[in-house]
Amino acid sequence: MSDIGLHAGLYGEIREFAELVDSVISDIASGTREPQCLHKLVGRLDDMGSADSRGLVMRYLGPTATHHNWAELAKALRTDPRPQDIIDRLEALARLLDTRRSAALARIHGIDAR
Repeated sequence: MSDIGLHAGLYGEIREFAELVDSVISDIASGTREPQCLHKLVGRLDDMGSADSRGLVMRYLGPTATHHNWAELAKALRTDPRPQDIIDRLEALARLLDTRRSAALARIHGIDAR
């Protein structure tokens, strides 16, 4: 696969993940929950939190994402003890995804955004 194809695929995966995070943030903030979105996000976070995560997005996020406790965030989303804390953590994840999505887009256009 070409570099452009690789980065385009990565960009698409990050965009989809970011949209899922944004949707759950919106649902929590408005007091409504879309169970399908929430369940999908919890699954992605559980996968990211596993020691053997091989997901493309997780590998791309790499060391910048290792200080996050994804499994703990997934658990918090399941139990909902402190909605504002969860929103803050999800917004931090959204910012990280946005930064990485911008870098992938820059690479598609041939700009090294490291």
